[in-house]
Amino acid sequence: MFRSLFQLPVAIALLLTACDPADDGSLIDDDAPLSSYESIFDGAPLGKDLPFEIKADGPAPSQHTDLVALQTSVKSQGSRGVCSIFATAALMEHLYLKAGMDDPDFSEQYLQWSTKFELGAFRNTSGSNNYFNLQAINRFGIPAEDAWPYEALQWGAAQDSACVGDNQPTRCYTNGEPTDEAREAERFELPRNRSLSTRRAAIMDHIRVSGTAVAIGLDFFYQSWNHRRSTLPTNSDNWDQGIILAPNAGDVVASHAQRAGHAVVIVGWDSELEVPRRDEAGAIMRDADGNPVVERGFYIIKNSWGTAGFGIDNPYGAGYGLLSIRYVEDYGNAQVADVPEFTPPVPAPGEADTFESAPNVAIPDNDRDGITDTMVVDTEGDVERVTITVDITHSFRGDLVVALRKGDTRVLLHDRVGGGQRDLVQSFVVDADFDGLDRGGEWILEVSDTARVDVGTLTRWSLAIE
Repeated sequence: MFRSLFQLPVAIALLLTACDPADDGSLIDDDAPLSSYESIFDGAPLGKDLPFEIKADGPAPSQHTDLVALQTSVKSQGSRGVCSIFATAALMEHLYLKAGMDDPDFSEQYLQWSTKFELGAFRNTSGSNNYFNLQAINRFGIPAEDAWPYEALQWGAAQDSACVGDNQPTRCYTNGEPTDEAREAERFELPRNRSLSTRRAAIMDHIRVSGTAVAIGLDFFYQSWNHRRSTLPTNSDNWDQGIILAPNAGDVVASHAQRAGHAVVIVGWDSELEVPRRDEAGAIMRDADGNPVVERGFYIIKNSWGTAGFGIDNPYGAGYGLLSIRYVEDYGNAQVADVPEFTPPVPAPGEADTFESAPNVAIPDNDRDGITDTMVVDTEGDVERVTITVDITHSFRGDLVVALRKGDTRVLLHDRVGGGQRDLVQSFVVDADFDGLDRGGEWILEVSDTARVDVGTLTRWSLAIE
């Protein structure tokens, strides 16, 4: 088994909440009051007119679900207004999974503190947004979850007498400060974030080419989300399935009377899925012939409201949702980051036979056949484990596909991840796939460039066979 294969999401039943509760931490009808639309959008470049990052060839497929399996478990933000913190952390965990880390779990609690105290953003509210959260991660890094575990309730007067009413000190929104041990823990970073157009082509092309998810900030529409604080009728079936339609005109007016924001992560799409639209009275809209008017095209989203309510019947897992593509284009902002530099720990070697090749050969551009380089191994014995180290120069790592082949066995090592980062210098440990094969014979490295413009060279590579 290839050691950096990724686990499927694990459902955990946690407390259901909405994003951005009022700063006094009060609850209404078991839902956190929605507020702080401003925090989701302040300073975050907005919308569909931002530049594209186009490297994809041909039209997008009607369905893309590959990234669903590359997510950590759905979490719950409890009753605190930190949805963007959870969306950003979910994106970060996904990117570290792509980089080869086993079961990443980063501290939302620490990120909340870092964005407000180290970066100095949104010091007077519980909210923030993906744009600033990712900047904090890039500049300062955050530790693993166990360094400062998340606290589902925001501080009140019982924890600090200053944490009541208006004008609370920033420490009330971060539940204090990290311990010395948490500050000294290893911090993990991401490459600098960038804003993305919310047009469907821009988001789909990013996901297809980079193989990575997109963090989204949204104007919140209560009826669309079937939220219990909606002043318009809602649909419980859509809530259970996590279906979020584009807002009708009445929902826009009603929701902006109690305006709020939310943040999620887009992990795929189904552009052919059709769901009947509903008017402000909650009735299915119909055309002149009496046929239902449908909403067509939905993103698959990972939410942070736990797994016991919203999306409990979602086909991609409890806590996931299906969000109108049109909704995102008209009412969202988008942030992305590249896969981080991360080398999985290499196990202590046994008795390894080591071989190296330095072909220094150019990789043909936009050619899926690519190049191969063959090592002839002249030792005997069965394989237990193989460590492959590659040194490839390239101006856009996300174009590359790298695999190792021995006889009829082929193991994919790197598959178009890393986006616009340069070069691929990395070790890969393969356990089960080659286990039991004879060491001797031809070992073949395959390298291909799958998109236009950027080019590179296979400088050298090595094998350590145990």
